[in-house]
Amino acid sequence: MRSCLAFCSTLLLAVPSLAQAQDLTTLRILAPATAGGGWDNTARAIADTLKKEGLRDKVEVYNVPGKAGTVGLADFVKLRGQPNQLMMTGFVMVAGIPVNGANYDLSADVTPIARLTTDYEVFVVPATSPYRTVEDLIARFRSSPGSVRFGGSSAGGSGHIAVSKLAQELGIATAQVRYIPSAGGAQATKAMLGGELDVVSAGYSEVDELIRSGQVRGLAISAPEPVEGIKLPTFVDKGLDVDVSNWRGIVAPTGLTEAARTQLILMFTRMSRTATWQQQLAQNKWSPYFSSGDNFTKFIRSQRGYVNTLLKDLNIKTN
Repeated sequence: MRSCLAFCSTLLLAVPSLAQAQDLTTLRILAPATAGGGWDNTARAIADTLKKEGLRDKVEVYNVPGKAGTVGLADFVKLRGQPNQLMMTGFVMVAGIPVNGANYDLSADVTPIARLTTDYEVFVVPATSPYRTVEDLIARFRSSPGSVRFGGSSAGGSGHIAVSKLAQELGIATAQVRYIPSAGGAQATKAMLGGELDVVSAGYSEVDELIRSGQVRGLAISAPEPVEGIKLPTFVDKGLDVDVSNWRGIVAPTGLTEAARTQLILMFTRMSRTATWQQQLAQNKWSPYFSSGDNFTKFIRSQRGYVNTLLKDLNIKTN
């Protein structure tokens, strides 16, 4: 009996408790895209704000890129009941789910917490590009659709939608559009600067520094009206209905207690009102787009219907 007790005591000391195995003091945010992209930048802005404003002491961001965020989503849904785990989501993922044949529902397989920002798509070209203006690009695209290599976020994402809407407005069949998807706008822009693409559609926040440095040239932005602080024409200004906004938000796993869900909603509500977050919005040229809890869940459901109709209208294949 004595040897058994000694063995069992040793075994218990060797095996960490559940609380020890899961570091519940650290808030972990999954950015389901490559570093430097829109989700990654937003996640890191959230982490900085929460820490600076004293809302959470420990916050870390990690990346699981692939297929419009659905690779990361597949991992995230397994974290049921863990209130210290969060994931970035948005328009790209809503569209990416049907395009990639991912069997998930963002209003049921995760817990919507808060919608935070929206970011308009901007078409950029290398500084050495022959396309000096958006009119130059439109003229070339009209005359020879297949000669323009477009790139951007994952298939079905906001970049793909923006390029497809431009084609639709110009009467160009989707089958004639050369769109090469990447894990994010930042990655696509890198490929463009390497000579693999001619034009990239990316969130403004992903290319702002490159535009300022002169490495790329912005041609037009997919906003319904001019955006303060961004000196680019809109497609609407040119008589083209290319109005695409890439909203981003945060979700938690399913299986949370109501108290844990409420605490997370309250934390992000408080964060959205802080001076630090307002500075992040201004610095990244993000438009505030806050909604939380049940209202955010309803929005996601409406987006699912809207996106499915949009993909069908633009003849973008789904699985």
